Amino acid sequence: MKLVASVRVATRPDEAARALADAAGLALAEARMRLAPEPPALLARLDPSKADLLVAALRTAGLTALAVDAPCPTDKDRTVAHAFALDESGVTFTPRFGDSAAFEWKDVTAILRGVRASRSEVQRTEKTKSFSVGTAVVTGGLKMTRTSTKTVRSSEEEIEQVILVYPGAGRAAVLAESQLDFSCLGAGMQPSSTGNMVELARRLREKARSAFYDERLLRLGRRALPFVTAESRSLTPTATTSRTDTSGALDTLAEVMRRALHEGLLP
Repeated sequence: MKLVASVRVATRPDEAARALADAAGLALAEARMRLAPEPPALLARLDPSKADLLVAALRTAGLTALAVDAPCPTDKDRTVAHAFALDESGVTFTPRFGDSAAFEWKDVTAILRGVRASRSEVQRTEKTKSFSVGTAVVTGGLKMTRTSTKTVRSSEEEIEQVILVYPGAGRAAVLAESQLDFSCLGAGMQPSSTGNMVELARRLREKARSAFYDERLLRLGRRALPFVTAESRSLTPTATTSRTDTSGALDTLAEVMRRALHEGLLP
């Protein structure tokens, strides 16, 4: 399967909506809704031949669109850095286990900053017993307590910054806030991991001057996407737990941007 995505805002939105509706078999109103989000945005999930036809139709209608293979690359397909070393010639990313990845600055084609969020919501049923005068009177003292039931809801969200570094060829690297040893920043190390990610992005951008740099995924990486599974649910006799994770959304949008850069659709 392939995912069809928009890369830029439509210059002729009405024509683009009609092209999407006709090619994907959508109502015109739904086609407009799929074109509404800030690009990059997913429009359809289709067989490869149909996806390529849709891309051609959308480009004819003035919309910058492309298709990427699904599923998209994840951290399993990247070098997940634990340490890093920057010098005048390039950067080396060292994972906790496995081989390091070294890029010369001239070979770095893209640096993308983003965030991914995971959220869990728990709905728990709690039963409590308390002494009840009314119950005791009605039952003649056979029952002295009353059972009451209430629903308790709780939620927790974790947000992680990431930086994706793409070379012209080969395996990309991901710098994840929770995985990095920031002591590699030396005297520039900040008091917070958020500040350290900003400093690291600044240094990478300063060194890899010819690389495409984009921060849109700081906003869009937390967005739920159509066609990308992000939610799971587990049940017990007393609780329901719902979990959402936008890692898949971030991976998909990053791949769309990487592919757009490769095809000359960005910047």
